[in-house]
Amino acid sequence: MKFRNDFPLLKSFTYFNTAYVGLMSKSLFNFRVNFERSYLNDGDKYKLEAYNNLPQTHRVIASFIGSDKDKTYFVSNFSTGIRYVMDTLPENTNLLYIKDDYHSLVSSIEEKNFNLFPIEMSENIELVISSSLEKNPIDTIVISLVQFTNGLLIDFDFLIDLKKKYPRLNIVGDATQYIGTDIFNFSDSPFDAIICSGYKWLLAGFGNGFIALSDHFLASNNISSEQFAKKVYAGHFNILGAASLVYALERLMNNDFNKLIQTNQRLIYELRYALSLNGYKLSCNDRKKQSSIISIPYQESIFKLLEKKNIKVAHRGDFVRFSIHFYNTTSEIKALIDIIKNSS
Repeated sequence: MKFRNDFPLLKSFTYFNTAYVGLMSKSLFNFRVNFERSYLNDGDKYKLEAYNNLPQTHRVIASFIGSDKDKTYFVSNFSTGIRYVMDTLPENTNLLYIKDDYHSLVSSIEEKNFNLFPIEMSENIELVISSSLEKNPIDTIVISLVQFTNGLLIDFDFLIDLKKKYPRLNIVGDATQYIGTDIFNFSDSPFDAIICSGYKWLLAGFGNGFIALSDHFLASNNISSEQFAKKVYAGHFNILGAASLVYALERLMNNDFNKLIQTNQRLIYELRYALSLNGYKLSCNDRKKQSSIISIPYQESIFKLLEKKNIKVAHRGDFVRFSIHFYNTTSEIKALIDIIKNSS
């Protein structure tokens, strides 16, 4: 794949760790260097043009995720963005979340004066959520689309049914571990707000992300899109980050993003199948749809061996976590399996 040649690190390492950090491409690196020359040479013009380009930034993001450009906002990262969203919710909001969800998501909730309804992580998380909603007057659910430790992908159809049953419910999603791994259309999704960082699966480098909001979210929290924008852009934004995100999204679209996703899905299946065939118990393996994160029970010996063999993975909770992206290959998966088999 010609796309693969744009990532120098892949010449020295096998990289199964995009869920931690997406790789920097040579193309993005060169773009960022050239873009910063404008700051070097033009001073204030650099900032003036960035603000003039902000509507186009929102248009590109909205086009990629199927949102309304007037309700889409550039932010520097997920952790900042989730706090803008949480600041919009009224005090005493009855809020449901997973206790072991992404730490920045959890802290953004627990630092507010909400009525909290935490639930335990479960491979049958939808049943746990349903049970809690039946017992409690929940206003808002905040949840990662993909759990960062075990790779559980929340069932969108389940959330759509929840919205029908509880039409006043707001569903807020951390989309960082999902957008870039599959096609996503916010307008057709069950989410009322999504927040996403761009440095992982979107391969946009550090310092960028976005928020998208629904009409229902704005109306139910008594705020307009203009008022929310004033909150987000109260200070200057990350100009290089915004330009990098636009560059990365346009590059994905110009390189047939649908085909890249098909490659990703094939590789996910190949690795899941190979690990299962070799006796590994895969987390969330019985669910009807899988994410790009594949987790097996943590074994220090395996983890250390992979490090020694220049195979980059992650240790998350009780798991060794593999994360597959379209720049990976079938031959890398076969080499990984051979190493694991020969270690036992």
